[in-house]
Amino acid sequence: MKQKILLLALIALLAACSTTKQVRNSQKGLKGNWTLSTITTDQGNKVEIKELFNQASPDCFEGSEWSFVSNNNSGTYSFMDVACINSTHSIKWFMEQDGDDIYFLWKFIPDGVKPKDVTAGYKLKLLSESETEFVLAQDAAFEGSVISIYYQFTKN
Repeated sequence: MKQKILLLALIALLAACSTTKQVRNSQKGLKGNWTLSTITTDQGNKVEIKELFNQASPDCFEGSEWSFVSNNNSGTYSFMDVACINSTHSIKWFMEQDGDDIYFLWKFIPDGVKPKDVTAGYKLKLLSESETEFVLAQDAAFEGSVISIYYQFTKN
Protein backbone atom coordinates (compact mmCIF):
# COMPACT_ATOMS: atom_id res chain seq x y z
CA MET A 1 0.00 0.00 0.00
CA LYS A 2 2.84 2.37 0.87
CA GLN A 3 4.44 1.69 -2.50
CA LYS A 4 1.25 2.59 -4.36
CA ILE A 5 0.93 5.89 -2.51
CA LEU A 6 4.60 6.65 -3.12
CA LEU A 7 4.21 5.80 -6.82
CA LEU A 8 1.13 8.05 -7.15
CA ALA A 9 2.94 10.89 -5.38
CA LEU A 10 5.94 10.47 -7.71
CA ILE A 11 3.70 10.53 -10.80
CA ALA A 12 1.94 13.67 -9.54
CA LEU A 13 5.30 15.32 -8.86
CA LEU A 14 6.61 14.46 -12.33
CA ALA A 15 3.43 15.79 -13.96
CA ALA A 16 3.74 19.06 -12.04
CA CYS A 17 7.41 19.42 -12.99
CA SER A 18 6.76 18.82 -16.69
CA THR A 19 4.10 21.54 -16.71
CA THR A 20 6.46 23.95 -15.00
CA LYS A 21 9.23 23.04 -17.42
CA GLN A 22 7.02 23.74 -20.46
CA VAL A 23 6.04 27.18 -19.13
CA ARG A 24 9.64 27.92 -18.11
CA ASN A 25 10.86 27.03 -21.62
CA SER A 26 8.22 29.26 -23.19
CA GLN A 27 9.24 32.14 -20.93
CA LYS A 28 12.91 31.68 -21.81
CA GLY A 29 11.97 31.56 -25.49
CA LEU A 30 10.52 35.07 -25.29
CA LYS A 31 13.71 36.57 -23.88
CA GLY A 32 15.03 39.38 -26.05
CA ASN A 33 13.75 42.03 -28.42
CA TRP A 34 10.68 41.58 -30.59
CA THR A 35 8.50 43.58 -32.97
CA LEU A 36 4.72 43.29 -32.88
CA SER A 37 4.53 42.91 -36.65
CA THR A 38 0.83 42.32 -37.33
CA ILE A 39 -2.52 42.50 -35.57
CA THR A 40 -5.44 40.65 -37.16
CA THR A 41 -8.79 39.22 -36.12
CA ASP A 42 -10.70 36.06 -36.93
CA GLN A 43 -13.30 38.32 -38.64
CA GLY A 44 -10.97 39.60 -41.34
CA ASN A 45 -11.40 43.25 -42.33
CA LYS A 46 -14.96 43.42 -40.99
CA VAL A 47 -13.77 44.59 -37.55
CA GLU A 48 -12.40 48.05 -36.86
CA ILE A 49 -10.64 48.03 -33.48
CA LYS A 50 -10.45 51.49 -31.97
CA GLU A 51 -8.22 50.82 -28.95
CA LEU A 52 -6.10 47.96 -27.59
CA PHE A 53 -5.25 47.38 -23.94
CA ASN A 54 -7.08 50.59 -22.95
CA GLN A 55 -4.18 52.56 -24.33
CA ALA A 56 -3.83 53.13 -28.07
CA SER A 57 -5.02 52.19 -31.53
CA PRO A 58 -3.82 49.05 -33.30
CA ASP A 59 -1.78 51.35 -35.59
CA CYS A 60 0.31 52.38 -32.58
CA PHE A 61 0.83 48.80 -31.42
CA GLU A 62 1.59 47.44 -34.90
CA GLY A 63 5.33 47.89 -35.38
CA SER A 64 5.93 48.51 -31.68
CA GLU A 65 9.18 47.23 -30.19
CA TRP A 66 8.97 44.86 -27.20
CA SER A 67 11.72 43.68 -24.87
CA PHE A 68 11.20 40.72 -22.53
CA VAL A 69 13.51 39.85 -19.63
CA SER A 70 12.73 36.29 -18.54
CA ASN A 71 14.73 36.09 -15.32
CA ASN A 72 12.66 38.81 -13.57
CA ASN A 73 9.57 38.87 -15.81
CA SER A 74 9.90 42.53 -16.66
CA GLY A 75 9.99 44.28 -19.99
CA THR A 76 9.15 47.32 -22.05
CA TYR A 77 7.37 48.27 -25.24
CA SER A 78 7.75 51.38 -27.37
CA PHE A 79 5.48 52.79 -30.05
CA MET A 80 7.39 53.42 -33.28
CA ASP A 81 4.62 54.92 -35.48
CA VAL A 82 5.15 58.67 -36.01
CA ALA A 83 1.44 59.31 -35.41
CA CYS A 84 1.72 57.89 -31.88
CA ILE A 85 3.33 59.35 -28.80
CA ASN A 86 6.81 57.84 -28.92
CA SER A 87 7.40 56.62 -25.38
CA THR A 88 8.58 53.52 -23.61
CA HIS A 89 6.20 51.69 -21.30
CA SER A 90 7.22 49.26 -18.54
CA ILE A 91 5.48 45.93 -18.07
CA LYS A 92 5.52 42.90 -15.82
CA TRP A 93 4.66 39.58 -17.43
CA PHE A 94 4.61 35.85 -16.81
CA MET A 95 3.24 32.70 -18.33
CA GLU A 96 0.95 30.08 -16.84
CA GLN A 97 -0.47 26.80 -18.00
CA ASP A 98 -4.14 25.87 -17.87
CA GLY A 99 -4.60 22.31 -19.09
CA ASP A 100 -2.79 22.03 -22.42
CA ASP A 101 -2.88 25.79 -23.04
CA ILE A 102 -0.19 28.31 -22.11
CA TYR A 103 -1.17 31.90 -21.40
CA PHE A 104 0.85 35.11 -21.50
CA LEU A 105 -0.24 37.47 -18.72
CA TRP A 106 1.00 41.04 -18.58
CA LYS A 107 0.28 44.37 -16.98
CA PHE A 108 1.29 47.92 -17.78
CA ILE A 109 3.34 49.56 -15.00
CA PRO A 110 2.91 53.37 -14.98
CA ASP A 111 5.90 55.51 -13.98
CA GLY A 112 6.25 55.80 -10.22
CA VAL A 113 3.92 52.87 -9.48
CA LYS A 114 5.10 49.59 -7.96
CA PRO A 115 4.11 46.47 -9.94
CA LYS A 116 2.41 44.96 -6.87
CA ASP A 117 0.08 47.96 -6.79
CA VAL A 118 -1.21 47.32 -10.34
CA THR A 119 -4.08 44.85 -10.18
CA ALA A 120 -5.41 45.03 -13.75
CA GLY A 121 -3.78 43.20 -16.62
CA TYR A 122 -4.31 41.16 -19.75
CA LYS A 123 -4.40 37.43 -20.49
CA LEU A 124 -3.55 36.20 -23.98
CA LYS A 125 -3.26 32.64 -25.20
CA LEU A 126 0.05 31.52 -26.69
CA LEU A 127 -0.89 29.96 -30.04
CA SER A 128 2.58 29.27 -31.40
CA GLU A 129 6.20 29.93 -30.55
CA SER A 130 9.49 29.46 -32.38
CA GLU A 131 12.95 31.02 -32.19
CA THR A 132 11.93 33.75 -34.66
CA GLU A 133 8.24 34.42 -33.97
CA PHE A 134 5.34 33.86 -31.62
CA VAL A 135 1.59 34.47 -31.85
CA LEU A 136 -0.76 35.45 -29.04
CA ALA A 137 -4.58 35.48 -29.14
CA GLN A 138 -7.02 37.54 -27.13
CA ASP A 139 -10.78 37.12 -26.97
CA ALA A 140 -12.72 40.39 -27.01
CA ALA A 141 -16.37 41.36 -26.97
CA PHE A 142 -17.52 42.95 -30.21
CA GLU A 143 -21.11 43.86 -31.14
CA GLY A 144 -22.68 41.21 -28.93
CA SER A 145 -20.31 38.38 -29.81
CA VAL A 146 -16.74 37.35 -29.08
CA ILE A 147 -13.93 37.75 -31.59
CA SER A 148 -10.30 36.70 -31.44
CA ILE A 149 -7.50 39.21 -31.92
CA TYR A 150 -4.14 37.80 -33.04
CA TYR A 151 -0.80 39.42 -32.27
CA GLN A 152 2.19 38.19 -34.30
CA PHE A 153 5.64 39.02 -32.94
CA THR A 154 8.90 38.61 -34.87
CA LYS A 155 12.37 38.45 -33.34
CA ASN A 156 14.65 41.43 -33.93
